[in-house]
Amino acid sequence: MQWKDIQTNWEAFTPAILDRWPEAEESSVLALDGNQTDFALYLSEVTGESSRDTLAQIEDWRMGSIPTDVAMDPNRDNTNILHSDRHLGPGEEVSDRDDLFGDDNEAEPPVGRS
Repeated sequence: MQWKDIQTNWEAFTPAILDRWPEAEESSVLALDGNQTDFALYLSEVTGESSRDTLAQIEDWRMGSIPTDVAMDPNRDNTNILHSDRHLGPGEEVSDRDDLFGDDNEAEPPVGRS
């Protein structure tokens, strides 16, 4: 995950942050508004660990997969739709599902007729 993605979706990442660092308080994390430096300093303060260790933990966490809460956040719907084609196999297209989109080779019936 890129930090700009984390910062942009900070509110959606908060539950994952609280799971990873249970010492953190939700209101304090939300107030950081995705600022990476402030986040590292805050975590160092609440965990009692050195800033170097805290930065390493954040980097490990950042390199993990995107939490489902974030991936499915309604604010990301348009992004997910735009990138949905990356989950298709080679040679497939988004509208290839005839059971959902109809047969591309079959003419549409005229309006009002079946």
